[in-house]
Amino acid sequence: MFATILRARLARFVLFGALTLAACGGGAATAPPSYPPGAIVVTANARTFDTSQLVVPADTKFTLVFVNKEADQHNLAIRTKAGFEGDLLFRFDPISVSTVVLEAGPIAAGTYYFLCEVHPTMTGVVLAQ
Repeated sequence: MFATILRARLARFVLFGALTLAACGGGAATAPPSYPPGAIVVTANARTFDTSQLVVPADTKFTLVFVNKEADQHNLAIRTKAGFEGDLLFRFDPISVSTVVLEAGPIAAGTYYFLCEVHPTMTGVVLAQ
């Protein structure tokens, strides 16, 4: 009789534990990434950038965090004109499936253009203000 009661309690304990884990997502939560304060974050995924416009501070250095979520290599270059035209103001070598924290600038106030040099259809506008 004692063994039966013990097994029943153990079964309830295991069931309670399983339900608790299921309700809480099954494990420890992963903390969101932490980037330097004020960093400008750009993510490349599925051969697109997550934004078509970057607003950066004019005439001062800034931190750019580039996140590539896929195996395809990507980079980001900032130029004075769209595409490969115009002067190159900033660039870094292509990366795949990683995150890099970069220092960029200073860039004078104005409108500029960014692109992935590996996939030139990935583009956007940079506003330095």
